[in-house]
Amino acid sequence: MAKIYQFPSSNQIVSSDEEISLDEWVFEHSNADEMRSIFLNMDRALKYIHDHGYCIEVFYPSEIEVLNNEDDYIQFNQLMELPSDFVDRKKYIQEDIFNSSLVQIGMYSNSLKYLTPTFLKENFDSFTQFLPEGDVPYYRGVVQRGASVYFCEYSLEKRNRDLENLAKEVGETSSDKSGGGITPLKEDITNERINSIIYKQLSGKKDAAFIYALVIPSVLLMLLFLCGLFSWVISLIFT
Repeated sequence: MAKIYQFPSSNQIVSSDEEISLDEWVFEHSNADEMRSIFLNMDRALKYIHDHGYCIEVFYPSEIEVLNNEDDYIQFNQLMELPSDFVDRKKYIQEDIFNSSLVQIGMYSNSLKYLTPTFLKENFDSFTQFLPEGDVPYYRGVVQRGASVYFCEYSLEKRNRDLENLAKEVGETSSDKSGGGITPLKEDITNERINSIIYKQLSGKKDAAFIYALVIPSVLLMLLFLCGLFSWVISLIFT
């Protein structure tokens, strides 16, 4: 059975009056640009968690917190260890990505309380009017086609494509006279600097597992060597 990890209601990097639930934050920041920004950062935290072997046990907005009143400090409070089986692991990650999209669409449309996965899949077109136009293909892919693509990855790829198309419109080629060409945008997809602090327990677990994986084989090899050496010494004594 997968292990459950619950973060405390407060985090060491914030004080009690500097944390707010996701639903409360969205209620106070209903601007479309602000909402899109926090959803991108929520997705970066999600990818960071997946990369460290965990997934989300409870996806309710009340169990997702914005720390320091900054939209890039996102803490999922209830996590669950990903299964070791590759197929099951992929399924859990896909479910998290779907649930994240459902929460985002529900908040954009102010219908999260009543929204179910089945209803969203069957009536997706009715929700597109509430979504940022450029993000509709992403949500459609996740909701109706089961795509396992992170929103932050989609957003970065879209920005690079838009940059390339803009360069073509102004007559810029893929390689300018200086040989520099059009440089794709890059960013820290998982918001490593911040998420490594918020989820430092997960980083510690991963490091411990890595050390354990290195130490155990080394100990076994040493034991085999000592056994071999002991056998050789015994053979010399009784020869």
